[in-house]
Parts: sequence; C-alpha cells; structure tokens
Amino acid sequence: MSLERIHAFRRRLQAGAAERSVPTAHGVAYLADSIPEVYDHNYLSVEEARASAAELAAEADTALAGRHHRRVIAEQGAPGLQAEFAELRYTLSTHLVLAHERAPDRLVDTSAVTEVGIDDLVDVRTQAILREPWGARDIADQLNEAKRHIAAAVPTRFFAARVDGEIAGWCEVRSRDGVAQIEDVEVLAEHRGRGLGRAVVQHALIDASRSCDVVFLEALADDWPRELYAKLGFVSVGRRDVYSRLPHPLTRLRLRTPRLELRLGTLAELYALYAVAEGGIHDPAKMPFGVAWTDDLDEQSFVAHHIDALARSTADDWTLNLVAFHEGRPVGVQALRAEHFGETRTIDTGSWLGRAFQGRGLGTEMRSAALSLAFHHLGATRATSGAIAGNPQSLGVSRKLGYVEVGSHQVSPRGTAVEHLDLEIDPSSFTPAVDTEVAGLETALPFLGLA
Repeated sequence: MSLERIHAFRRRLQAGAAERSVPTAHGVAYLADSIPEVYDHNYLSVEEARASAAELAAEADTALAGRHHRRVIAEQGAPGLQAEFAELRYTLSTHLVLAHERAPDRLVDTSAVTEVGIDDLVDVRTQAILREPWGARDIADQLNEAKRHIAAAVPTRFFAARVDGEIAGWCEVRSRDGVAQIEDVEVLAEHRGRGLGRAVVQHALIDASRSCDVVFLEALADDWPRELYAKLGFVSVGRRDVYSRLPHPLTRLRLRTPRLELRLGTLAELYALYAVAEGGIHDPAKMPFGVAWTDDLDEQSFVAHHIDALARSTADDWTLNLVAFHEGRPVGVQALRAEHFGETRTIDTGSWLGRAFQGRGLGTEMRSAALSLAFHHLGATRATSGAIAGNPQSLGVSRKLGYVEVGSHQVSPRGTAVEHLDLEIDPSSFTPAVDTEVAGLETALPFLGLA
C-alpha cells in the first residue's frame, strides 16, 4: 500500500514540476524548457518498461531533441534492459525506494538543525555545485531554479545544520496527502564525518512523521548513504532504474560575441540549421566550396554529418562544427579542425552562413571568435583556412582578420578544376574584430588534446 501511494505522489510531483508533459507511445516525457540542462526535469518516464531499449531510446531522441542529454526512467525498475541500453551508450543508475518502517537504531542531537527558506540555501548550494568537476555558474542557476519548480508543485520545507553559524548540511521534505519525501540530503565536504547527515535526516523524519504516515526517500543502490538510511529505519520497498546518456563534454563550450553564440547544436537545432542551409548559402550558379556539398543537400545526411563529427572526434583528431546562433536562431556554422593539436598547435577553420544573414558582418564575427578561442585560450600558434579564388566574401573576411596567402592548389568541386587559395594566420597578425567570451573551456580541454 505504501509503495502505491509513493508512486501516486511521484506522478503528481512529476506532472506538477514539469513545464510540459508530452505523451509518447510507452510513457510520458516531462520537460522544463527554462532549465534544459537539469536531467531530473527533462526525461522520459516509463511506468512499466514493456518496450525494448531501442524503442525507448528512439522515443527519448524525439522527446528530448532539444537537449544534449538523454534520460529514460523506468519507474518500477527494468533491469533486463541494461545490456541493450549499454549498447546505445546509456548507463544505468538504480535508485532504491526506501520507506520508513521501523524506529531508528538510535537518536542523535539535532539542535544544530533548523528550518530555513529556499533562498537561504542558494549561495551554499551554488558553491557546492561549483566545486564539482561538472560545476558551472549556469548549471548552478538551473539547479537552483529546479528547486523552485519542485516547491511550486508540492509543499516543500528545507532544513539545514549549521556549524559556527554557517550552513554545513541540508535536506528538503516534500509532502502531500499524507506522504512525505526526504530529498537532496547534502553535507559540505569539509563538514563530513561529524554526523550532520544523520542529524539532518533524523530531524526531517521526525518533522515529516507528525503529519504524514508514509515517509520515503531514494538512495543509489551502490552508494553508502543507503546504509545510514537503514539505521534510521528505512526499508527498501521498490526501485527505479535511471538510464542516462550524458552530453559530450564539448557541448559545454560556448563562444559569445556581441551578436552571436557559437556552440554545438542539439538534434532539434541541427534540423533547424538544415532549414537555413536549404534556404540557400550561395548563388547556385557558383560553387564557393572545395567540396560541392550544397549541390546534394539531404536532411538526414546533413544532421548525421554533425553528429558523426562529434562522435569521431578524439583528443588527437577533432572537429568542432560550432553552430552560430543569432537572436536565438541558427544562422550558420563555424568549424575548427585539428590533428595532434597538442603537438602542432595548428587549427584549420571553415564556415558557412545562410544567405539571409550575409552582408551584416556576422561571418567576420564568427571567424574572429574562432581565432580568439584558438590563439587566446588554446595556445594555437597557427591557423589555416582557404577559399576558392572566386569567393570574395570569404577572402574578404580572411584579409580583414589578418590572414595571408601562402599558396594555392587545384580543386574540382563540380568536375572542373579551379584554384583554391591557401591562407594562414598567426597570433601576431590577428586583430580580433569583436570581443569574445569563452565558457566551458576547462571541461573541454582534455578532449582537445590539452589535458
């Protein structure tokens, strides 16, 4: 009976905390577009996993096309899917559902624990998040906002333990209809080993038990807190299997200029980018590229090209097809390529811009941002590029930024040989056209050969 009530509580919480709920063939996708990088608020929920992992992953691809991550939660467990999900590069995290069913083995002093407001926890939570390897300010902001989504969906109270007047540990209690969930139990690393985690949970448990006859929490099946919870009287009554495919770390990289943001695109954004390319990049009578890829545009091949480029990239041989966004819309691509960058310190650049966005200086802004990343942040000593001799727009951008011609060779994009000018630039010759802000670099460095 308690497990059924826990399931009902969770379903109501999931629906209430979501900004959008999208039914799929086998479940429901819960989405929060304002906090897209919070995995626990953007996922596919499946009550009973009766479909194959491939079918569920395909549904997740569709529902989460606007996200870099993928997450499928089998709400009542589905261990038989692990091997098949693993082939799709998903990892399994099993969550035990623990209900409070017996008295704690002992009680501890909880006088250091008091109720606090959500705003009291923002700073300390932010600092804890920034200490994580994946921590970043925008991630912290989204995770803090996620707490407000939860609090708006179900009555939520927050408890914190203080040491020398400063918050050292905390948790939250969500409750409705006689059911309470203790969640987000955290103790700062420097205060661990003092029993604060036990004190916070015990305080929350006693408080929740006054108004609720079912109190539960979740714990990772392979993590130590479940042992503490067992001592406090929590017993496993169910499981949830969380299958996740985390974003590639290079998706955290952002280049921001006065008018543009350059980053890797999500699946949905790549389809939008294809529409830009289909709308035209150049005069069809003239081919400005060494490979005539615009003569045979195909949506699936176009999207696959971007996905495969990231999948194939290694620290010794990488390609970054950064999508340029202007006013929130994709307008073109600025690519950076390198082989053995840690040794050669050389990158090659290439780009394209939809015709509707040409003539505004955006091409210069894109390339300037790429060179700023290469020279000022990655330590490149040389950048190469090139253009068909009859492509004055591309050559104009190159000359404006300081490239010099170092040679030429013949290419035949449409079967007839034409001259391709070879260009290069070094840091001393580079004059940035715009200021460029770079974010997410630390996470990206190992994947660019700069561990």
